Amino acid sequence: MKGDVPALAQMLARSFADDPVLTYVLPAKDRQARMRRLFELDLRYLIMPLGESYTTEGEPRGAALWAPPGRWKPSTWALLRSAPAFMRIMGNRLRAAIAFNALVEKHHPKEPHYYLGTLGTDPAFQRKGVGTALLQPVLDRCDAEAIPAYLETSKDVNVPYYRRHGFEVTNQVTLPDGPPVWFMWREPQSSTTR
Repeated sequence: MKGDVPALAQMLARSFADDPVLTYVLPAKDRQARMRRLFELDLRYLIMPLGESYTTEGEPRGAALWAPPGRWKPSTWALLRSAPAFMRIMGNRLRAAIAFNALVEKHHPKEPHYYLGTLGTDPAFQRKGVGTALLQPVLDRCDAEAIPAYLETSKDVNVPYYRRHGFEVTNQVTLPDGPPVWFMWREPQSSTTR
């Protein structure tokens, strides 16, 4: 998977090109290149060491990046190691990015759960079942282990999508001068409730 990081980061940058939070926190100049570098940084130092990554075979068409219970928060070492690159990527929007991260952390549930940190599908393959196929292995595990799942989204069109997978909105917060963020929780489901 580590060798796939550049291709995966590029696909995620295309997938999140219109994401309200990333548009809000990243400077307009070279935004797409910054987004790709941000995903590469996240994948190498923050996401992959913490949890599980699900992607399509061959050229990445989508990715679901999960952290298992108790492992959603990066270590202090990982944060320090990635901080210089993160500051360069954020440029004059560093304060906005830090505020967003603090908001997300403040609302992150304390009880054990699987955390969906990122779900992205290449725009050319959206609405073709890629995201659902990538979500399903961990949602099945959540149900089998009777453990909830959690995510945040800043796109209103994602709310009904995640509802179809059993997630419900638990809170909505609007960033100062920025977009709203929905916090969503999924209780484990038995085979009779799916």
